Amino acid sequence: MQLYNLDTKITDKSYKLLDFYLEEQRNLDTSRISEIRAKCRSILEKNGIFEDKKNGSVYQSMEKELKKLEQNIAYFNESNLEEMTKNEIELGIENIASKLESLEQNTDFVCASENSGITKAYTESNIRSMLFNYFESYKANTIELLLKRGYSQNTLDDIEEDILEYSTSKHSDILTEKFTQDGMKSVSSLSESLKQLSSSILDEAEARFNCQASGMVFDELKEKRDVIKEKALRIRDLIYQINSIDVKAEQISSRFMHIENGEKVF
Repeated sequence: MQLYNLDTKITDKSYKLLDFYLEEQRNLDTSRISEIRAKCRSILEKNGIFEDKKNGSVYQSMEKELKKLEQNIAYFNESNLEEMTKNEIELGIENIASKLESLEQNTDFVCASENSGITKAYTESNIRSMLFNYFESYKANTIELLLKRGYSQNTLDDIEEDILEYSTSKHSDILTEKFTQDGMKSVSSLSESLKQLSSSILDEAEARFNCQASGMVFDELKEKRDVIKEKALRIRDLIYQINSIDVKAEQISSRFMHIENGEKVF
């Protein structure tokens, strides 16, 4: 039995897919963090705390906590996607070996699969915990810094109330849902892409085996060339149709011109 280096191929391509979805997930996370930043700034500004020389450190503290939140969420999502990719690679290699063995022994092949185990409930629970910890730190640090700057207790109470109201409101639930949906979408999309990759590698394993059995050399690029040829034929057919429409349009236009000039058109 030979793997034809397909174990390396499925590994390399799987990690390329992982990199793509990780980058997409980071962009989504950054967008959601921007929503939190906007809300936290609005709470401060609403209570007369602006980003000036006096209160610059308050905003810096907020940014520090936001950075920590973004890193925690990124680590959580990355860990999920990386673990899923690792498991799919191991499963894919096992399936390749099983496929080749079934071809050698002329037995039925059953493709093994497994669920990622990353559920919405699990993701939502972790995201909610991270958001809660962020708002608690943001509130505590903000109050401490403003207290040192001599702000009145009424101002501190108002800010604390606004932070608590937002972090425990429906708005916070919506934010949690957004982060959760983003993460689950990445998990689902990566999982589907990895499964499609595994399927194509299994097809290649069978093609390679059949070529070897018949004494032929496997042509890895044949399928790509066939696809390109098919696209070229479709484009040529489309150009022909467009040209035909143009000719007919010219004929119709010519007939109308003859009619307008009082000429008979047969």
